[in-house]
Amino acid sequence: MFRADLHTHTMYSGDSSTTLEEFCNAFSASELALIAVTDHLTIKGAQLLQERLGECVVVGQEFRVKEGEMIGLYIHERVPPGLTGVEAARRIREQGGLTYIPHPNDQRRTSMAFESVVALAEKGLLDIVELGNSKLPQLTLSHDERQLLLGAGVSFSSSSDAHVPQALGSSYTTLPLLPLSASDLRKALMDPACRLSHSHFDPPRPWKARIVPSS
Repeated sequence: MFRADLHTHTMYSGDSSTTLEEFCNAFSASELALIAVTDHLTIKGAQLLQERLGECVVVGQEFRVKEGEMIGLYIHERVPPGLTGVEAARRIREQGGLTYIPHPNDQRRTSMAFESVVALAEKGLLDIVELGNSKLPQLTLSHDERQLLLGAGVSFSSSSDAHVPQALGSSYTTLPLLPLSASDLRKALMDPACRLSHSHFDPPRPWKARIVPSS
């Protein structure tokens, strides 16, 4: 069984204080086997970390669509903000990637409402919905909402949304196999042996003097 954290950030996000060196050290000290780096509006930090750590790093990006926020996993080109969810999902799929909805229904952030999530799922353009997010004390979807999405072929994850090094892996998804591709991850998440572990952990971000890269 392999632990995966599919939603994390580095200082390339602009709202995270984690340097690449801190990220590498925290990942090495964790029990994670797979980690997706999903900075806001850029894939640069993810690409640099993949060069350092190898294929255990999934290149991703978090960005806003008209309905809320979305993540693309296993992408190699940046997705611009401001598209509709359908347009963005199609761009992710064209790259061979997976569409992932982070923290749905969270009214404190520009999160996607459940109705918009369902609309994407019904069009066959949604792969993963984040059920556990470490910034939230509770799961993002009710039992009935989960059952509706399962019927549409959607899988679920639990992820840290880490913006500081110590939060990496605070919530995670346990997979029965170590994915080497987008299709592998999709298969692993749909496996009955897949397990989600959610923990509410959102420590403050220690802002220090540092050079923040321009993206």
